[in-house]
Amino acid sequence: MMKLKRMTLTLVGIAGLCSSAALASNARAIALAPTADVSFSVTKQPNGLELVMVPSPKVPLATIVLVAKAGSMTETKDINGLTHLWEHMFFKGNKRLPNQEAFMTRVRELGIIFNGDTSTEVVRYYFTLPSAFLDEGLQFMADAIATPLLEQTELEKERRVVLDEYDRDASSPSFDRYNLTRRLTHGSEEYRRNPLGIRKVIETATREQLLRIKDEVFTPGNCALLVGGNFDPQKLPAMVDKHFGTWKNSPQWRAVKRPILPGFTRSTNYVMTRPDVENADISITFDGPRAVVNREETYPADLLGRMLGHKNGRFYKKFIDSGLTFSAGAGYFTQADAGEFSVNASTTPEKAQQAKDLLLAEISEWRRPGYFSAEQFKDAKRGFEIERRFDLNKISEHTKSLAFWWAVTGLDYYKDYVARLQAVRLSDVQGFVAHWLVKKPLISSIFLSPKSAAKVGLNDNSEGVK
Repeated sequence: MMKLKRMTLTLVGIAGLCSSAALASNARAIALAPTADVSFSVTKQPNGLELVMVPSPKVPLATIVLVAKAGSMTETKDINGLTHLWEHMFFKGNKRLPNQEAFMTRVRELGIIFNGDTSTEVVRYYFTLPSAFLDEGLQFMADAIATPLLEQTELEKERRVVLDEYDRDASSPSFDRYNLTRRLTHGSEEYRRNPLGIRKVIETATREQLLRIKDEVFTPGNCALLVGGNFDPQKLPAMVDKHFGTWKNSPQWRAVKRPILPGFTRSTNYVMTRPDVENADISITFDGPRAVVNREETYPADLLGRMLGHKNGRFYKKFIDSGLTFSAGAGYFTQADAGEFSVNASTTPEKAQQAKDLLLAEISEWRRPGYFSAEQFKDAKRGFEIERRFDLNKISEHTKSLAFWWAVTGLDYYKDYVARLQAVRLSDVQGFVAHWLVKKPLISSIFLSPKSAAKVGLNDNSEGVK
């Protein structure tokens, strides 16, 4: 499965990765104990593979995640989209299980539930199985990553599956709009933010290209193995070494150089029309913090998005309670190599231009004293703390979440996240608005049907936008 990691938005009170201010508001009377220490440990195996252990004896299950710092950011244009294709080939034959039939037989024998996803900066393979079969599960994962056959016949079958995924995405009315905004935001490097890839590249992909990707990014020095659930942390490193120890970096291996993408320097406004669009969608995109270079700015960015979703806030009342929009909000999605802060709304075609103009004017108000109350600020922080507690409570999802953060920011960022948020002042959020949003270049658009556009006097000018 290819997961497009697009912007995570606050819409009608939903922010970040899960619910926000409403959850915090409903829980204000509950006294939260200090957040427990994040219970994971990190070691490095002899072959360079990092091992993250997340012990939890609650239920007799184990989740195994193999994560790579890979995706469209580690691709060149000639292989754009092939990391996703490689992800699909992972579930095919390998040296021990020579075809997909043998692979699926072993899945049934071990009681495995499995999947994988590919994004701009992260590739994850993960499965959950009874912890009694952990040793066999580690062998299963090691065989798949270390000795894939990548046979041409299987490649042809999986190419069709990936092209079908591409065509499903391309059939969405918003597909062209997403691609255009990405091109305007990242220029000639836009393909590095496109894990779906280029269709022609997928159509002509070769086994040699997949082997190149394996040697560059699916190698111990670029990966981590995370194990969560019911296991003995004292015994696990030896078990991992037994199965993964023969998996080695090539002698010439070096981490793929990943450029920090430059931010855009000029504003662009466009209207795009496509059939089958019911309402009018408004999008405003700003350059935002890169987690690897602007770490301290990511915390106020997250808090800003969550406060804008607060149902007692000025923003919510002005844009949603008033009936001007069906939904409205903003969000920031944490990434290492690029950063975008996006403001979005959905409304009727008749109100689209008015709503867009008011959104643009409202942004400068976010830095004003009194726009956000102390209660909203407190609730936003609480929301993230509650979210962390939910994350810790489900070990399978928690282990997958840790894999994402390992690849994007490093686990120190995850471990310190809630504490760093608590240290943010409201003035820091106002400073973020002033530094990143007010009078800064932006990409804005209105997206609606041709019939609606003609009715309200908007012309599609997206073809000429560069």
